Amino acid sequence: MKNGTGGDASEASPIGEREWGLVREAAVRRRKVKRAARVALASAITTLAIGVAALPFVLVSPSFSGLVVVAGILVVGVREWKGYGKMRRAEAGAPAYLGWNQVALFGVITFYCLFEMASFSTEEVKSAAISPEVRAQLASMPALAADMDRLIERWAPYAVYGFYSLVILVSALAQGAMALYYFSRRKALETFNRQTPEWVRQIFREVER
Repeated sequence: MKNGTGGDASEASPIGEREWGLVREAAVRRRKVKRAARVALASAITTLAIGVAALPFVLVSPSFSGLVVVAGILVVGVREWKGYGKMRRAEAGAPAYLGWNQVALFGVITFYCLFEMASFSTEEVKSAAISPEVRAQLASMPALAADMDRLIERWAPYAVYGFYSLVILVSALAQGAMALYYFSRRKALETFNRQTPEWVRQIFREVER
């Protein structure tokens, strides 16, 4: 059976040009939401990869801070993955969910750094820097041994506190920027949901299953 234009009627579009126009307009509004979903996907993969890579180390040499941090990173990674799905489906709470997840990651990193600074010991640094064998050899040179101990006592705190303070600062900038980015997507997502008919949103959800 032929339609009025000579084509097969079975191939005729079930919706008209006006409806296709609505789909195209919605696709434009949805670009920022899709971009945020891609960012969340990349963040989730990176976070989970870091957590999985660190897991063998804490299992071989377990410590309280290490176990807490790795567990926290893995939880944040799983939540980031869930947030990616929420953002891809244009769920209303997705930006806040992802934003606060970045704040949680900053909290995990800060906890680890503060714990390491609080448990810092110059004696442990001395033991790690100067092995018992070397210490035994230095027994015949007490002045040199004393000079090395003084150097460690003087500079080790600066190195440790400075390093972990820098990690906290970098995390604050990185996770803070990510959180602000996610929070800023709320307006774009609300605009998309408010101005897009439900049947158009359903098309996008079905296509991206």
